[in-house]
Amino acid sequence: MSSQIPVPAPPARTAMACLGAFIIPGLGHIILGRWWRGLLLAASITLLFGLGFLMEGHLFKPDKEWLTWFFSILDAGIGLPYLVCLLSDVGFQITQEQAAKVTFEYGNNFLCVAGALNLLAAMDAFDIGIGRKA
Repeated sequence: MSSQIPVPAPPARTAMACLGAFIIPGLGHIILGRWWRGLLLAASITLLFGLGFLMEGHLFKPDKEWLTWFFSILDAGIGLPYLVCLLSDVGFQITQEQAAKVTFEYGNNFLCVAGALNLLAAMDAFDIGIGRKA
């Protein structure tokens, strides 16, 4: 088993990878040449996001309560899909029927986990870009 010494990417490419990872899931790894990892992350995060909506979950907007801020930061971590939903006002309203469904809280959790996973993927892209990780 040979150890691989990580090679840092140019700073501009690392910055572009970090920004791309925050905007579109998996894009940061693809920019750094980690195609399989980027495609796996993109598929996983997009699947979590889609399943969250299928389970009648909803997205959070920042509100007066600190907990809503926390959940909105996690949701916003998904990047461009959150921005599209925010601008089109889709997924933020809660109806009584929606909240009464068994899968409602699971859907909320899937949406938050998708955002959190994308934030972690962006940090992973940064570590790869600066040569901290192979």
